[in-house]
Amino acid sequence: MKRFYDADHQRLIYIGHAATEEFWDSHWKTDDFRRAVTATPNSWVAKTTRRFLSKGSRVLEGGCGPANHVYALQNQGFEAVGVDFAPKTVSLLKDAAPELDIRLGDVRSLPFENQSFDGYWSLGVIEHFWGGYQQIAEEMHRVLRKEGFLFLTFPAMTDIRVWKAKRGKYSIWQDGAREPDGFYQFALSSEETIENFSKLGFDLVDQKGLDGLKGLKDEISPLKMPLQKIYDSSAFLARTAKKVFNEASSSWCGHSWLIVLQKQ
Repeated sequence: MKRFYDADHQRLIYIGHAATEEFWDSHWKTDDFRRAVTATPNSWVAKTTRRFLSKGSRVLEGGCGPANHVYALQNQGFEAVGVDFAPKTVSLLKDAAPELDIRLGDVRSLPFENQSFDGYWSLGVIEHFWGGYQQIAEEMHRVLRKEGFLFLTFPAMTDIRVWKAKRGKYSIWQDGAREPDGFYQFALSSEETIENFSKLGFDLVDQKGLDGLKGLKDEISPLKMPLQKIYDSSAFLARTAKKVFNEASSSWCGHSWLIVLQKQ
């Protein structure tokens, strides 16, 4: 994956493979789809949701992929719904987890009535659209009830990426507004993203960095190989090390950012 710094918009551009529905169908493919869905019955998404919403609340995940978080939300007592635009993935989900409410759909034009949900999760979705996330954000606002909660994650321009950009550590993007072949995602400014959602009628409730270990291995070259081994391992010691690295570095070197917003 190649990365470029877009100075005009103060963001990173990742180019390697386009984030098409075919890509996601291939990305989520597994020999045991049921296991992928049910692997984390009390995921961090479900735990975070419980801080803001009571059991029985209706929660949508837009761009749900293998729907493991939809499963966890339902398992924890929420009325959970998942939407994804990858048709083979949705078909596999309907077979592997028929108890889940999974729909084929586009997050830019959701198949739901106004104010249908108490909560909306978007996990690494808005960064994949070259033309921006305005339509997605407007749909989020539309389907959320008044005082409903939006939980939004995206790759972010954390402190270390801003520091590297200022010192010319990334190749500079020079192709203007043209969408490149193989565009995958952006790393976005958390401050600008919060400001844009505020203009739509959302208030910031909470925010924090996520996945500091990935940020460290991706941004500090000498650490990449040893940290990759920890990142890929599921052994107990590796899981403990991941937790320590994430707690120590996510605020300044996290790969992604979580913002929690409430609809006015």
